[in-house]
Amino acid sequence: PKKGLFYCVVYLNPGDYHRIHSPADWNILVRRHFSGRLYPLNERAIRTIRNLYIENERVILEGLWLEGFMALAAIGDTNIGSIELFIEPELHTNRPRKKFLHSEPPEERIYECEGLGRMLKKGDELGAFNMGSTVVLVFQAPISKLHEGDSFQEFRFCVGRGDRIRVGEALGRWHSS
Repeated sequence: PKKGLFYCVVYLNPGDYHRIHSPADWNILVRRHFSGRLYPLNERAIRTIRNLYIENERVILEGLWLEGFMALAAIGDTNIGSIELFIEPELHTNRPRKKFLHSEPPEERIYECEGLGRMLKKGDELGAFNMGSTVVLVFQAPISKLHEGDSFQEFRFCVGRGDRIRVGEALGRWHSS
């Protein structure tokens, strides 16, 4: 089946639940930590600050799931930037830097060389923020796939822009076309 690349951006207000859960069963192969600024991540900032998500402090996890590539980016917010990663508790974000921002490469850890990577099950606690922040999820999935009885199903998001998402709620599903 032909695969597409899908993404969703989940903004967490200061009063929201600040834990990050695994969106699917997947194998995390690489973690990259980029030091950066701590601009606000609200709607106004998104409209006015160019390349906002790549300017801010962030931790990016890359790996594979049943349908292909998956990446999850935890992006720090104003005054906080503190991102905890439960699969790697020794990782410390939002540390003072002596060099200019963006002048050094990201701190990288490859989990694959330690075995098969870090396997997570759907719903496993992955990390947390210590205040409002944003999670960007990018994943590969079939645009459509054959279902029982030779009917095709296509992937569609269940949530839309501005929707509040609860823990355990599906972000998307396969629908008959």
